[in-house]
Amino acid sequence: MIGVREWISDLLMSRGALVESEDDGRIRAMLPAEAANSLGVEEWFALDLRDDAADWLDRMERLLPAQPLLVEAQDRSMRLPRAIDAAAVLDSELAIQNGISRVVEDSGAMATYLFFTFRYTIDSDDRSSGAATVCLNAEAASLVRQPENFLSGIRDGLAETSGVAAPGMVDRWYPAAVRAVETAVHEHVLQVEENANRRLARDVQRVDSYYAGLLAQIEKRIAKRVNDPAAAEKEQSRAEATKADQARKLEDLRRKYALRVLIEPVLLLAVRAPVRRIALRLIRKKEERAHALDWNPVLETLDSPLCEHCSRLAHPLFLCERVHLVCKNCWAPCPACARFFCRACQPRCKCEAAKGK
Repeated sequence: MIGVREWISDLLMSRGALVESEDDGRIRAMLPAEAANSLGVEEWFALDLRDDAADWLDRMERLLPAQPLLVEAQDRSMRLPRAIDAAAVLDSELAIQNGISRVVEDSGAMATYLFFTFRYTIDSDDRSSGAATVCLNAEAASLVRQPENFLSGIRDGLAETSGVAAPGMVDRWYPAAVRAVETAVHEHVLQVEENANRRLARDVQRVDSYYAGLLAQIEKRIAKRVNDPAAAEKEQSRAEATKADQARKLEDLRRKYALRVLIEPVLLLAVRAPVRRIALRLIRKKEERAHALDWNPVLETLDSPLCEHCSRLAHPLFLCERVHLVCKNCWAPCPACARFFCRACQPRCKCEAAKGK
């Protein structure tokens, strides 16, 4: 996941700024006049994300276009990578759980990588924002698991061009990018949720304690009025109203601390870059299928295949009888009959389908 500093730097550079990022979190930039006016800063300015990253994220929205900005580029050198031991790469990185693979050939090739950058906002009683980038290999249907290192490794060698993203390519892979970024920000969401739940528990305890005291006083008054039914009934009504008010206060607290997560696309970089393409056969029992995966020479690792049903990361990888590539969740037992079945082949288990007839 690429962090806030990298996202801000890339956005400023896309608007023509000269940017320097320092190790301590500071960013220094020389801005074009238009960008400086939009941000309300001098043309030469410095920002320190340690002070208020959320505020700078809000201000950077002024530089964003109405639609997510698409930048297309390619590797200047176009130099194909060296030969690799493809069989060893597959043995160590593919992680097939219920099948095998066989290398047919491997060769140098060019792949289209899509870097989707999202801004996410987590609202509860407090507000937290961030930026996350995920990278997909559009031709090999795979995910780059270290997008920040990959982008850092190719950034200086890129030349802006056009026609990198084929028609329909971005739309085709956008849902997979959303699922990947949801996974990427999951840890941050969990941390915010944990903090919100802790504050909710504290406030619920205070409300419960306060109303328990009120109800205890009412109960004492009811006990004193055993010989006065009208007065006791009045106190009982007061007790019911107090309990209803307590319930409303608790519901207000639950709404206050409820998490709302908004994820919005802001930038897209399409890059044509060299890879080592491995043509292979995937084998499951008596069935087999031709497939291709890409080895990334910058990261020196295999781009991880995506599930052919849910488009999430398929690591470990499972193969069905028709040799679909699926993740663990999409190759799982039926809750009713415990039979494993492929969700890419059928949405429901055969036992459920039979019950519906």
